[in-house]
Amino acid sequence: MSDVGAEVERLHRLLADWLGADCDAAVLTEFRDSHAEDFTLITTEGAVLTAEELFTALAGARNSAPGLAIGVDEIAIVAESPEFTVVRFREAHRRDGTSTVRRTTAVLRRTPGGLRWQHVHETAA
Repeated sequence: MSDVGAEVERLHRLLADWLGADCDAAVLTEFRDSHAEDFTLITTEGAVLTAEELFTALAGARNSAPGLAIGVDEIAIVAESPEFTVVRFREAHRRDGTSTVRRTTAVLRRTPGGLRWQHVHETAA
């Protein structure tokens, strides 16, 4: 669990840095490299995004939400195998005194290079 929890926290720290600060492009590269090539995301609005669609949108979103902080908690392993881990967690996005919360389920693929994000499904809470 510790590697999964650390990965969930790491990835959301990168995302908050990218969206909430004028950071180096290496942050987006590290974020992108954490995902499988065939990654998919189901957004809180129900849209299904491919990796290409997500990263194209993120490429133009550096510092688009200045001061954004993303906290994750309630991290729980739902299922595990030698190849995959399914994890559920709560995300709180905070900016300018407002907060939005979502429940997220993610499939992480175990590779020789570490965990790679395969699929994410977000639900507004």
